[in-house]
Amino acid sequence: MTALPSIVAGLFIYATVLLILGFEQSGFAASLAISVMMLPIIVRAADVVLRLVPGNLKEASLALGASRWRTAWHVILPTARPGLATAVILGTARGIGETSPVLLTAGYNKALNTDAFHEPQVSLPLATFTLIKSPEPSMVARGFGTAALLLVLVLLLFIVARLVGGRGPQELSGRQRRARARASNRDAARFAPKNEVQ
Repeated sequence: MTALPSIVAGLFIYATVLLILGFEQSGFAASLAISVMMLPIIVRAADVVLRLVPGNLKEASLALGASRWRTAWHVILPTARPGLATAVILGTARGIGETSPVLLTAGYNKALNTDAFHEPQVSLPLATFTLIKSPEPSMVARGFGTAALLLVLVLLLFIVARLVGGRGPQELSGRQRRARARASNRDAARFAPKNEVQ
């Protein structure tokens, strides 16, 4: 499914959601079509990243008495966090620039429509293409403005991915450092009477 052409995803949602279920062209139908395209990429990349986590880490956590859930939450996910963020960004980047499934499922509307469930909506790539073709200079300027907005959105996605996945598995956040310090103080207080007796 990762090599699925985008038009096939659009036709699938068009046939099932719009024709069979009777929904109208809307932003919601377009989001379903883009989700069909994005999910296989995200799942495949996440699967590869999770398989790359060294087995020694998992075995060490289980050997120390941690449950499988705790091992997954505290060992596997922090180790794979940068790769998982990259997987999400890869899938989102594929969906952002698509026009054909959006044109089939969301239609085209010259006016601004903020309701994602009713009436056609236009995507930024399609609006850019349509506005730049116009002979009117003000429309061409709007087309370049929508292209700039699309670039800013992609830049924001990369910044968010960097913030989410930027920390390495051994680097702790401020909250995690404070929690470790509190746990260490509790352990020191608990073992202090035993050390005095000896």
